[in-house]
Amino acid sequence: MGHRSDQGKVWEEVSRQQVALGTSSGTSAMSDTFDTYKDRVAEFREKLKYIDGAAGMAVAIGKKIVAVDLFDKPATCRKVWDRLMSGYVLDALEAQTEVGQAEAGEVEQLVRAANALEWQKADPVGEGDEYRAQRGEEVHASALTLHESPVHLSVVVAG
Repeated sequence: MGHRSDQGKVWEEVSRQQVALGTSSGTSAMSDTFDTYKDRVAEFREKLKYIDGAAGMAVAIGKKIVAVDLFDKPATCRKVWDRLMSGYVLDALEAQTEVGQAEAGEVEQLVRAANALEWQKADPVGEGDEYRAQRGEEVHASALTLHESPVHLSVVVAG
């Protein structure tokens, strides 16, 4: 199985980010953007390494919280840390944002806001149950549970 997506919108987003980052690709491959910025991504990943025992991450670009990922256990978080971080680094490189730092309370507010959304069950790709929720085009959230226990919760705030 797998998720279905509007492939046109996916290519549009890849193209939009490539233009914003000043990269190009004959095939519009996102991997070409990662290749162009591999040194910068590696630099950020070195500075923002997984912290032992962490079971999630909150990502801020400047003063704005842009994502929260929470996992069932540290081993799950460790497994996906670098991959998630790579995507967030590209987002940060693209962003034109106000210099500053987000407040910890804003993370709690975002998680509470996600909890209050109207969640809909979705067809999972593999095992477990998947749920999705959104608030307009601004906030998108997803959750995966297995045997009624959360495995991953993701909340993303659009730019």
